[in-house]
Amino acid sequence: MAKLSWVVGQEIWFFKELPRAMSLAKELIDELPRSAHGRVIVAERLTSAKGRFDRKWFAEKGGLWLALSLYNEILPQHFGLFSLLFGLAMVRACHELSAKEVKLKWISDPHFRGKKLGGTLIERYKDWFIVGLGLNINNEPPEGLPAESLKRLIRREIPLTTALNLLLKWINYYYDALLSYERKFFEGDGASCPIIEDFYHLSDTIGRCVAFSYNLDEEEFIVGKVHDILPDGSLLLKVEGDLLSFNSGEVIYLF
Repeated sequence: MAKLSWVVGQEIWFFKELPRAMSLAKELIDELPRSAHGRVIVAERLTSAKGRFDRKWFAEKGGLWLALSLYNEILPQHFGLFSLLFGLAMVRACHELSAKEVKLKWISDPHFRGKKLGGTLIERYKDWFIVGLGLNINNEPPEGLPAESLKRLIRREIPLTTALNLLLKWINYYYDALLSYERKFFEGDGASCPIIEDFYHLSDTIGRCVAFSYNLDEEEFIVGKVHDILPDGSLLLKVEGDLLSFNSGEVIYLF
């Protein structure tokens, strides 16, 4: 990997405990906007963490819990690629920590044989993206949930600073790749996107029979086979002979 000038992580704030890191990220944008682009907030524990649709997220000590702010400079047609890059970064970090069997489930869920290791939540705030990331490192996931931790996978404790540095390295790598792809897109280069290329290598979603819905908790789902991923990061699902594309939503692997 070529040496990068890091955008994400130029400024890092550490806390023992916070209610929700994403809320603080928004406050700091208003209070300290000049250094907000790439700012990272890390907490050892979150007491009111939330996932998509306000689902409770267990963020106890031992995990890696962070929020970052990025100024919105991404083309609207590439928001799907922006979402994908964080999941890819988590999988790459897991692989470097010796958990080579971790795969990415579309859009951005790293998992091991169906057990979730982490997740991403992206919110818009004014002209900014707020990205919340959680990765189970040394913490014990709650009983009864399909979740896993890296410590249990590789059977040893992992220094959280090591995990954080690896995650930030790969976030910066893919963020830089996305910006480079957009520059070539403007120039009419026609180059392929490294984010899509790596999705093919790091994800096990394509070819799966899945249940899909925007919100699997509250909406009816459709069943189909994942045919492909489109250049904008959308999922291409084959349902009863028809090909349907979706740029956001959730999937459950059926087989």
